[in-house]
Amino acid sequence: MNHDFLRLSLLFILLTLAQVFILNHVQLFGIAIPMPYIFFVITMKKGMAKWAMITWAFAMGIVLDTFANTPGVTAASLTMAAMAQPYVLDLFMTREGDGDLVPSVSTIGAKPFVNYATVLTGGFCIAYFTLEMFSFLNYLRWLECVVASTLLTVALVVAIDSLKRKKD
Repeated sequence: MNHDFLRLSLLFILLTLAQVFILNHVQLFGIAIPMPYIFFVITMKKGMAKWAMITWAFAMGIVLDTFANTPGVTAASLTMAAMAQPYVLDLFMTREGDGDLVPSVSTIGAKPFVNYATVLTGGFCIAYFTLEMFSFLNYLRWLECVVASTLLTVALVVAIDSLKRKKD
């Protein structure tokens, strides 16, 4: 079997289980929702086929939507993030042509990785909360949720990446 398929499958299962059984029940200050499953999209290989990225992200989104009772919100947001991932990654890459690169602190550096994760997570959170609220009548609440969830999720993504590096 392909090493990438196994890596993505294991990451898919672990992040889904963590979100469903633990993190779906956490909401800090009533606004910040931890959504570290975006790590799945953030760490997709640079040269991965776009159709495969979108399919993996949509599948994870549908599974998470099923357990969280948010019909299509996570699937649409993760699919959007997967579509944007190659372009956002190119903004923070320092070297060209490395098609097998898996984005992490150790491969692209700490500052570029945090910036890359923040931009992709911010876009994901904007899409997620726009679809979830489906209204801009309470735009301050929307902005609070987007900013707080982005910061919390980026902190979790960096923590997961550092745990992954210690294992290697």
